[in-house]
Amino acid sequence: MKEIESGSPVQQLAKPSAEDNLLYVAIKYKAVIIAAIVLLLCTGGGIFFWMQHQKTSEEEAALQLSRVAPFLDRGEYKTAINGAGKVPGLKKISDDYSGTPSGNMATLLLANAYYSIKDFDSALKVFKAVSIENKDLAAAALAGTADSYVGKNQLGLAAESYQEASKKAENTVLKAQYLDHAADSYQALNQLQKASELYTKIVADYPGSTGAALAQRSLWKISGQLK
Repeated sequence: MKEIESGSPVQQLAKPSAEDNLLYVAIKYKAVIIAAIVLLLCTGGGIFFWMQHQKTSEEEAALQLSRVAPFLDRGEYKTAINGAGKVPGLKKISDDYSGTPSGNMATLLLANAYYSIKDFDSALKVFKAVSIENKDLAAAALAGTADSYVGKNQLGLAAESYQEASKKAENTVLKAQYLDHAADSYQALNQLQKASELYTKIVADYPGSTGAALAQRSLWKISGQLK
């Protein structure tokens, strides 16, 4: 419900001045009281119908997404993006069902599909538009952004996005993996000190992980080049 603003007629009704009596207040603010009740009823009804609409939209989006899945499984990414016949593509599902869980997932899959056909500009744009609550999936979108930057040979931006992905992810395996990619990007830029710091952090923070093993190997490789 919308919060009542200070000094509004409804708030004044709740705290009448000393010279006002109950009857005077009721008459004076009759229109306001009726309007407030109508607003509450409409808002409550609106929320109910909005929730019903969202439920229906999610069911429709999930169904449409299931029809696109076979194209992705077969690597038919352009068809998955644009659809075929009566089967809408990921782009349409993303647009039509934005805000639903399956609609948001369609957006993430759309970005991945663009990346798979090496349309890095489109992938980058869509990855940045992904809005998803699950932290590991949100991290995957950030990592996808980083991958797209790598595809565009913008390794500095890639390293930053990989680090953001590592911070966002909850899964420790993913955290180490994204941080390792960030370090690799710095190494490719010959920013060996930054790379070394990240590799060292991975070894310290995620001992025993595959990421830590890869980081340790990379540290050995660049150790002789550090000043």
